[in-house]
Amino acid sequence: MSFADLRLSLATQSLDIVMQHTIMQSLSLADARAFPLGQSSVGFTNEQHIETLYIHIPFCHTLCRFCSFHKIKYNQQKALIYFEALRKEIRRVIAAGLRFNRVYIGGGTTTILEDELVKTIELIKSLTHVREVSCETDPSYFKTGNPELLNGLVDRMSIGLQSFDDNILKASGRFEKFGSGDEQAIDIQKGIELFPTVNVDLMYGFKGQTPDSVVADISRMIQLEPDQITTYPLTLGIGKSRKKSKCLAGEPRDLWPQFLAVKQAMSDRYTMEFPWTYSRNFGQHVENKYVLDGENCFGVGSGAFGRFGQQFQVSSFDIDGYIQLINQGNVGTSHHKMLSNKSINQHHLMIMMGKGHLDNALFKAHTGKSLWQAFPLELIYLLASGALIKDGDSYRTTESGQFIALKMFSGFLAGMDYLREQALDLAA
Repeated sequence: MSFADLRLSLATQSLDIVMQHTIMQSLSLADARAFPLGQSSVGFTNEQHIETLYIHIPFCHTLCRFCSFHKIKYNQQKALIYFEALRKEIRRVIAAGLRFNRVYIGGGTTTILEDELVKTIELIKSLTHVREVSCETDPSYFKTGNPELLNGLVDRMSIGLQSFDDNILKASGRFEKFGSGDEQAIDIQKGIELFPTVNVDLMYGFKGQTPDSVVADISRMIQLEPDQITTYPLTLGIGKSRKKSKCLAGEPRDLWPQFLAVKQAMSDRYTMEFPWTYSRNFGQHVENKYVLDGENCFGVGSGAFGRFGQQFQVSSFDIDGYIQLINQGNVGTSHHKMLSNKSINQHHLMIMMGKGHLDNALFKAHTGKSLWQAFPLELIYLLASGALIKDGDSYRTTESGQFIALKMFSGFLAGMDYLREQALDLAA
């Protein structure tokens, strides 16, 4: 191992420890307060504009072993009642003045009841103007569902593949659910042909993976020519989810050469937007439409999160309790907490690192502080580890910095897992 690799290894190990401590402090729900009943909005004013409305669909036919998202085994009767309550909540927040540019629908399995999903999207488009509707799904939907029903309603479809490797699919419980890598490649191709923008998720860092096997996954995906490819390491959780994820994960030291292999494999045909998201550089221009960019987001549906200014909102993680809240005239938000300026700035730091440029003037105009005033310890660490280089009054990330940004993003996902565990306890 070279000195530079050793320095990066030590830096990322220390980063993991610091991030875990930071997440457990800033994302603790110990100080979360119950949201008052009888309110139909969460502090926004008339014609309040935000970037994204997040909608959560908490149902799956089968439950993947590494997924910590809020979901239960599909029950048609409960799902029908849930969708009706969901549309009531959407009407309620729009009537209270909420306006948004984008809609992002996640789950669970968002397409589990197509007719209900279609009704929900059509309702939103009838009540407000949105620039884009994004939706998550899985490869098997294009074999067993009727995706043409969503054609014209969904602008960006994000398909969760994770890997073409049948051994990894079997170990993670996805083979029996979605079929072999060969079968899923056929399904994904159908989606690419149907929707204007398609993103496909791939994961690496599984036990037994090598840079060569990661490249094999990437190369096969590139042959399908999706608009975007999102690649990120298998996320090790912080709380209860850590044990089940760790059973699937390889050694942390293997991630750096795998990240370099991903970059190299992508370089001819795809451009890095973030160290975890690549857009094709051929054909019509693809606008980067990644869901996480630091903007305000309001969540509806059981299991949704949102950030509205400094207020972090948690929608009820009890599906029956959520339906009851809506039918009593409330929104689905059950708890909220105030985020510190430091926590919000740390999220901005992750996004700036991911974009590759820490613009001091822009950051100061936005926050009133310089980068050094906001992040003295962080900048010392990032400069000492070789993650940043000076660029006038600002900074740019090195290749090591890109990898550290990826680790920060992975830590952010672990933090969201930690939030879900706490939110489930709040609902108990």
